[in-house]
Amino acid sequence: MNGKNRFNFWLDLSALLGFIITALTGLLLWLVLPHGRGSDYLTFLSLTRSTWVDIHDWVGLGTLIILGVHIVIHWKWIKVVGQRYFTKVAHQSRLNFSLNSLLFTVFFLVNLSGLVAWLILPAGGFQGGRNPYYGVTWFGLDHHVWNDIHRTGVAMISVAALHIVLHWHWIMLTAKRYAASMMMPAYKNSTRPEPV
Repeated sequence: MNGKNRFNFWLDLSALLGFIITALTGLLLWLVLPHGRGSDYLTFLSLTRSTWVDIHDWVGLGTLIILGVHIVIHWKWIKVVGQRYFTKVAHQSRLNFSLNSLLFTVFFLVNLSGLVAWLILPAGGFQGGRNPYYGVTWFGLDHHVWNDIHRTGVAMISVAALHIVLHWHWIMLTAKRYAASMMMPAYKNSTRPEPV
């Protein structure tokens, strides 16, 4: 396996792992440890809701960076297929491009809304309360609306799962090649005759 394929494999594997952690912690925060007064002290697996939020936020940010690198690496393919989308392009490439475009759109909305809710519009407080950010908006939308947009992450999970299914053959083939390339040096060293 050449260096480019090896890097791509580990990059994609890191993105997948980061996505799984971010998706699971997001579902946990939404369904098991919902936000509300005093919710920061709720626990799951001995971790507080606040800790789960930190894990979700930081792993999500890392995954965003990794997927940004993924897009840069595949930009040539994106550009070529995008230019030929309505002309001569293989059916599989058109399907991949369409799915990837949908995934990027949902991914963009989920990440933008997550960053806005995390960094630009702090949560908490109530009307007349002590939170100076109550009622503050960004592009006319308050924290609660940005959180609702962020929940489109559920759709992103479905689209990403379909993306993985469509690329499963490449994933398995590359994993087998990588495993074989890791085993080959040990095999070569074990069969090499001892120097006299």
